[in-house]
Amino acid sequence: MREVFRGKIRALRQKWGWAQEDLAREIGVSLSTVQRWEKKDCKPTRLARRELERLFREAGIDSQER
Repeated sequence: MREVFRGKIRALRQKWGWAQEDLAREIGVSLSTVQRWEKKDCKPTRLARRELERLFREAGIDSQER
């Protein structure tokens, strides 16, 4: 996962005042999964990525990587 995408995950959480636990609950993954995404240890699955992109759209954050 590119650095830009990791930053967008953090920006999403900050915009909505969410902890990592809140984001994990919202998209149906474990806390450790969100932590690994933010540390760049792993990439989201296709399903999780779709959910993240939905949340990015709702928050007004451009989800396209450049």
